[in-house]
Amino acid sequence: MFSGTVFSGCPWMGLAIVVLVSVSVLFSGCSSPTDQRIPPVTATPGGTATPGYGGTATGTPAPSSTGVSASLPYGVTLTVPADWTRKDVMADGVRDYGTTTLNIANFYSPYAIPGDFSSYIVLSVDVDRNPGTDFEGYFNSATIAVQKTYDAHTHAEIHSFSRKISGYKSYELDLLTGQVKSMYLFTSTENGMYIFTFKVPNKPLAVQAFNSAVVDIYQSIRINPPVVEVTWQR
Repeated sequence: MFSGTVFSGCPWMGLAIVVLVSVSVLFSGCSSPTDQRIPPVTATPGGTATPGYGGTATGTPAPSSTGVSASLPYGVTLTVPADWTRKDVMADGVRDYGTTTLNIANFYSPYAIPGDFSSYIVLSVDVDRNPGTDFEGYFNSATIAVQKTYDAHTHAEIHSFSRKISGYKSYELDLLTGQVKSMYLFTSTENGMYIFTFKVPNKPLAVQAFNSAVVDIYQSIRINPPVVEVTWQR
């Protein structure tokens, strides 16, 4: 069933590849899941998640030439397009990467496809306040959980990379199945594990919007206090 382990570097970052232990990250099958298999986004307690505000009727991603800076609890700041919607959550829950974390907030893009109310990007910002000290083990366990969530019998690709966010060591996990495209950023700090999850249905216009927005948002993420890197001089 499993066809091997695939690791891929990132040409624009040029950083080391994360080595996953005993995890097969490319698998295939003959069935195709339905949209109902996408794990639901946690709504604000007492309210309803309302993604898709600001969508256009042109069938193309809504223009977002300006960004809005968002300050979140636990020292997180980031910049999202001005037409995205923010929902503060601050509730614990089991996520699709297999861990119970605090969902700080979610951000929703406009609909990428007119009349398709599932065609939006979701950015979830979570923190695990007690992740333990084994970052590699944590990341590997999360990778296995994502595989299980999206069913090993379904065609999927998972790639991993190493990153730095505010000077903190981070691992990126990219997932692509017949139903969903997502990117997970796990950032280990002395105050806990931060997890930033970007997710969109695997539909051409929605994926186009995802690819246009995600890199700028991810590069804007800051966690305070940042790591101060000291350059030694002779």
